[in-house]
Amino acid sequence: MRPFALGLVSLWFLACGGNVQDAPTTGDGGAVDTGAASDSALGAKSYRTHVILGDSISDRGGEAPYYYDLLDKNDDARWPTDKGRDFATRYPGIQVQKKSRGGSTAANLGGQIDTLPMRLDGPVLVTITIGGNDVQAALAKILTSGDDSLNRADFAEFLEESLGKLFTKDRFGPGVEVTVLMTNIYDPSDGTGKFTFASGTKCGGALGIWPASRPTAELLVPWQKVMTDVAAKHPGTVVLDLHGKFAGHGVPGAEAWFVKDCIHPNAAGHDAIRDLFWDAIQKL
Repeated sequence: MRPFALGLVSLWFLACGGNVQDAPTTGDGGAVDTGAASDSALGAKSYRTHVILGDSISDRGGEAPYYYDLLDKNDDARWPTDKGRDFATRYPGIQVQKKSRGGSTAANLGGQIDTLPMRLDGPVLVTITIGGNDVQAALAKILTSGDDSLNRADFAEFLEESLGKLFTKDRFGPGVEVTVLMTNIYDPSDGTGKFTFASGTKCGGALGIWPASRPTAELLVPWQKVMTDVAAKHPGTVVLDLHGKFAGHGVPGAEAWFVKDCIHPNAAGHDAIRDLFWDAIQKL
C-alpha cells in the first residue's frame, strides 16, 4: 500500500473499531458482560454520581441523542418505550461529571480523572469508552510489520494507571465506592473489512481505501485481551461487549448503527450503547 493511503486508512480508528475475544458473561472484573437483565433485577446500589470518561463516543460523536444523555435522562419523545429507564428516574438527584473528550486515547484518561473533584457523592458510577484512537496510532505497524506490541504495552500501562487512580482508596471521599463500566472496541465492518453501506455508498476518507479483501475480524484480538486483563486486576471493573452488541449492525448490513463517517454511532447506535450500559447496571 502506498504511504499516503496507509496514513488515510489509519483514520478509521479515530474513535472505535475492532474485534474481541470471547469471554465469560459475568459481572466479575475483566469479564466481558454481554447479557441483558430485567429492570426488576435493578442492582442494589443507589448511585449518586455518574462520571463520563473516554473518547468521542462519549463526547458528542455521531448522532444525538447520545448514550450518556439517554442514561441520565431518556428522550421520551424519541424512545418512548424506554421511559423511566434512566438515572433521573432510578437515582433522583444524581450528579453528572462529564470529562470525556473527542480524540482521547488511554493516555488521556488519567488527565480526565485528575480534573474530577476530590469529593463526590457516592456510590460513584464511571462509564468509559476508549481504545479506538490507540489502535489508530498503531495501525501502520499492524499493516506493515504486524508487531504492535509496544503500542499495546503502552495502552495497558495507561489503562492500569487510570483504573488505579479511580480505585485509589478514598479518592472521592472517605468510604466512597466506585464502579467502572468500560466498553470494548467495535468493528464498523462487522469483521469483513468491507466499508460500504448496503445502499452502495462507500465510507468516506480512509475507509474507502481499505482493501476489501482483507478481513478485520482478527486484527484487534490482542488489544481486547489487554482491556480484559487490566480490568481483571481491579474488582469493581466490568468490560462491556460493545463489539458483540453492534455485531450485525456494521456498515455492510441492512440496519447499520453508524453515521456516514462509518466511525461514530447514529441515534440507534447510541440507544444500543445506552441499553448495554443500562443492562449491565441491573446486575451490579
